[in-house]
Amino acid sequence: HVLPENPPAAWEASIAREHWEMAVHRLGNLTLLEAAVNRRVANADYGAKCEAYRASAYALTQQLAQQAPDEWTLEHLQARQARMAQRAVHLWRADFA
Repeated sequence: HVLPENPPAAWEASIAREHWEMAVHRLGNLTLLEAAVNRRVANADYGAKCEAYRASAYALTQQLAQQAPDEWTLEHLQARQARMAQRAVHLWRADFA
């Protein structure tokens, strides 16, 4: 979770508290991260998480840090989710004819 499941109050500067519940489990808010690193940055602020994302072995996670280098907002989450959905449709095309 980019926005943590139990975010500290500091996250309110980027995402209003009333949006946390609807945002936290959305696909655009999820990313792969090495287990030890994930435990270290679990509920950290976005700056600390972004540093970990830049150093990740996963290209998708590195891209997250490039696309939102300064803060994580609902707009970033929604844009990332739209990009991921487009990619999924491209990769998993099914002909139901």
